[in-house]
Amino acid sequence: MIEFRDVTKEYPNGTVALRNVNINIRPREFVFVVGSSGAGKSTFLKLLLHEELPSSGSVRVGRFELNGLTKQQIPLYRRQLGVVFQDFRLIAAMDVYDNIAFAMRVVGTREKVIKERVNYLLKLVGLPHKIHNKPSELSGGEQQRVAIARALANNPDLIIADEPTGNIDPRMSRELVDLFVQLNDAGTTVVMVTHAHDLVRQYNKRIIILDNGTVAADGGLRQTGAAAGGTGPIIGGNRFVNAYSGIERRAM
Repeated sequence: MIEFRDVTKEYPNGTVALRNVNINIRPREFVFVVGSSGAGKSTFLKLLLHEELPSSGSVRVGRFELNGLTKQQIPLYRRQLGVVFQDFRLIAAMDVYDNIAFAMRVVGTREKVIKERVNYLLKLVGLPHKIHNKPSELSGGEQQRVAIARALANNPDLIIADEPTGNIDPRMSRELVDLFVQLNDAGTTVVMVTHAHDLVRQYNKRIIILDNGTVAADGGLRQTGAAAGGTGPIIGGNRFVNAYSGIERRAM
């Protein structure tokens, strides 16, 4: 699903955000990406979203080699992604229905299909009763659920979540990650970039630790060996737990 091959990203000011990064994320995996501020998480996301290109190396997502995408291919590529941001990015002037429907209208989906899909997604995220509310009338957790429904509108193969729990309370954060797990169980690949270490520890999922632009560790807190399918430096068992604890301490 996602392959970073020897990826380095250097910005014009000389900052090297990623150094020789190799990551392989298979279809149907759920992966947390963690790291301290400046570790390379934002650049990792920008490369996935095709907002930046590698200085060297290559990035492939599904059938798309991102280095060589044409202008015509970029919208086709992004349609296979569902992206959830920390700040929701809902359209204030639209109600919940139209915020979700908008993502389907831009790709030419018929209104009958849109209506059925929106109703299904709102039931999935537990908000059918909020269908005609504006974003300003929703709590932070409700707005994030609408953002997730919008990300799912075009039935993407891959969900990318950028600090999705950053603006909501701990109880709702757990509920949202549970929803991501549910989507993953149904076959969607999920990549969640987060600093919410308390949440990460509650789930037995693969964790990629970025540190100073490199993959410092790739494994799991409850595993005794290396993470299946991971590439690059891999730490399992107690060594991984120690590496992860170091990241937590620096984030405090």
